[in-house]
Amino acid sequence: MVQFPQAKGSGRPGSTPGTVDYRLDRRRVLRAFRAGEVDREEICDAQLELMRVGRDYSKAASTPCPICNERALKYVNFVFGPRLPPAGRCITSNKELQRLAERPGDYRCYQVEVCISCRWNHLLSSYLLTAKSS
Repeated sequence: MVQFPQAKGSGRPGSTPGTVDYRLDRRRVLRAFRAGEVDREEICDAQLELMRVGRDYSKAASTPCPICNERALKYVNFVFGPRLPPAGRCITSNKELQRLAERPGDYRCYQVEVCISCRWNHLLSSYLLTAKSS
């Protein structure tokens, strides 16, 4: 049997069971863009609703946009699960995430980055919401 190392420390990708990290795919897309294999219009295609949510209900990223280098990059969280709208619900605070995690049922959170300047967007990660133990 092969033993795989376990992630250590909080906030590290994969530290929560059920976490899917999409950073490798993000790197692949950015590498293809920089190599001229992908046009900007193909990757800067955020829908209007994602742009609105990014502008009004998001957290600012600590880094600039990887495409236009503007400081307009935002993080948006969407949660899907029981008794939520089919298109999910935009979550604006950690407190709200914790409240959903404490509800019965399986809730999955998707974190998306979106640039308000150039419309770049990419799914960063998805994870199951779990209640924090005290």
